[in-house]
Amino acid sequence: MDLVDIFPKTIAVAQLKSLTPTVISQARELLDKTCTYQIKGDGGFTTEQQLLNRELFRDVKAEILGLCSEFAAAHNHILEGLHICNSWGNIVHQGDGIRYHKHSNSYISGAFYLSDGCPFNILNDGYADIFGGFLPSRRKEENFRDMESFTINPKIGRIIIFPASLKHCVITSSSNEARYSIAFNAIPKGRIGDPTGLMEIPITE
Repeated sequence: MDLVDIFPKTIAVAQLKSLTPTVISQARELLDKTCTYQIKGDGGFTTEQQLLNRELFRDVKAEILGLCSEFAAAHNHILEGLHICNSWGNIVHQGDGIRYHKHSNSYISGAFYLSDGCPFNILNDGYADIFGGFLPSRRKEENFRDMESFTINPKIGRIIIFPASLKHCVITSSSNEARYSIAFNAIPKGRIGDPTGLMEIPITE
C-alpha cells in the first residue's frame, strides 16, 4: 500500500538578520513600558497594534515582509504585495500562557522572539477527524499524521511564519524569566482572485 500525503500544514522558521542586540534591548524596554495585563494568566500585551511601524523596527519589518513573500511563493500564491496589518508585543511571565486562538481575518500570521522562553504550540485541527476522534493511537514512534500539535521553542531572533487559519497558543511558562515576543498579521495588497471574482483591498502604508 502506498501512502500519499496531501494538503500538509506548512510553516516557516528563520533567523532574523536585522534583529540586532540593540534593537532587541530597546524593544524589550518598550514592551516593559507599554504592556498591559487585563486577563489573569494570559500575560501582557501592548494596546498599540501597529508596533512594527515604529522607526525602531524599520529594517525588521522589511525583512519580515520579504520572508512572508517567500512563504506565499512557496505555496504558489500570486500576490501584488503584502502589508502587515497589525503587530503587537507580548510578555509572558511565570504561570502565564496564551490560550489557543487563530487570526481568521488575516492571510499570514507570525511571531518573533526577543528572548528564549516557554514553547509556541500549533494545534492540528484535523487530528483524528478521519475516524471521528474516538480511536486511541499507539504513539510508538513519531508520526506526523498522528500529531495532536506541533511545538517550537523560542530562540532570540527566531521568527515563525504560518497560515493565519492555524490555531496556536503559548504553553504556560514555568520559568522565572519573562518571555518577550512580537506578533503580527499580514494580508495581500491590491486585487485578490480571478478576473470574474476580484476583490479590492485598499491598503494605506
